[in-house]
Amino acid sequence: MLEIAKARNKSILDVGAGQLAIIAAKNFDCLVTTVDISKVALKEEKKAVRRERLNRRIRFVNGDASCLPCQDNSFDAVISYGALHHVKSDKRKDFLHEASRVAKEKIIIAELDELNFINIHPRGHERVNLNWLKGELNRLGKVEKHSGREREIYLCIKGKKKHISVKCQHKL
Repeated sequence: MLEIAKARNKSILDVGAGQLAIIAAKNFDCLVTTVDISKVALKEEKKAVRRERLNRRIRFVNGDASCLPCQDNSFDAVISYGALHHVKSDKRKDFLHEASRVAKEKIIIAELDELNFINIHPRGHERVNLNWLKGELNRLGKVEKHSGREREIYLCIKGKKKHISVKCQHKL
């Protein structure tokens, strides 16, 4: 995912705590901010970051991806690896628009394909309609689709299209 995005030496907002932040900081020399609504997930990821001695390259923010507490164009890229299906379906559009608002260059979203979603999440989460996702990203810029083993990866290179404001209060 990070290779596809040419993410070397970038400032990245990683939506959803997980190993991608460590990989980006350690193997791609990125400065990473991880945002997650779950304080428990952030606490666990902080432990992993300390073990890897990456405290200076990764910071953490407790926040909602559909109303990010960040300034416009704060990061070179926004990445989301399997986080979108954890967002309520009526907030997913806001999630994408907020990602576009805070990203200078690109948005990279990886989501499970239909078969793998059913196998991994039989109940409790609503699958992301990947056709909808591609269509929404097309409104924000030029989209490339890459198929992985379990996930579809969408790279959206931001165009000159203006981001759509989301009704939330950004903590700056």
